[in-house]
Amino acid sequence: MSESASGLLASGERVAAYSADAVRAAEKPLLAEGRPLMRWAAAALADIVAQQLVARPGRVLVLVGAGDNGGDALYAAAELGAVAERVDLVLVRDRVHRAALDAAVAAGARVRSASEVRGELAEYALVLDGILGIGRLADRRPRGGARALVEGVRGLREQPFVVAVDLPSGLDPDDGTADAAVLAADVTVTFGALKAGLVRGRGPELSGLVHLVDLGLEPYLRLAHPAVTAPVQVVRVTPRDRS
Repeated sequence: MSESASGLLASGERVAAYSADAVRAAEKPLLAEGRPLMRWAAAALADIVAQQLVARPGRVLVLVGAGDNGGDALYAAAELGAVAERVDLVLVRDRVHRAALDAAVAAGARVRSASEVRGELAEYALVLDGILGIGRLADRRPRGGARALVEGVRGLREQPFVVAVDLPSGLDPDDGTADAAVLAADVTVTFGALKAGLVRGRGPELSGLVHLVDLGLEPYLRLAHPAVTAPVQVVRVTPRDRS
């Protein structure tokens, strides 16, 4: 698996961060053109996770939500079978991105229930949090089996490395408020633009080192005003298959 191109911004540089609505608006024309934003995002995500697995090889647990966030995680999981000891998927909602799930399963990932993996959480080297993204939700709290798994991971004496997909699930993308049961990330891989919630409120505390994946949104983001600019350390990433 080839690495994505990336470079580290110095701590203290002021970076523009945008609301979820602004990011969705910037994505819309590219999606209308047929640009495969999800596949670009997933490719970069898979590369970043693969790099982490070099230092901490082992099993990967992917927590899969219902929206595009879950689709990103599933397409990444389809690539991780080549580098992980095993990839297990827990679908936390009945609805799922079907094409991405089919790709992950075809590549060897196994679908398991929350109850099956709850007693094995300490055996995972890395958890990929793809439960909630920036979609419009009245309630941003992980619930049911998802919440139990998050609380189970948080309760481990030695926690696995956690990679958040776009933002830690339960963190508000705009104001940085957070549910009590948020799985703090070691790395957050965010797509297209820095989300305001990653630099406001509890965002810096919960997001770890942020990797910003370039999806070509810049011309459209210029039409929006940043929600905030903040000094933040960000690793910029270009997906290997973006064209």
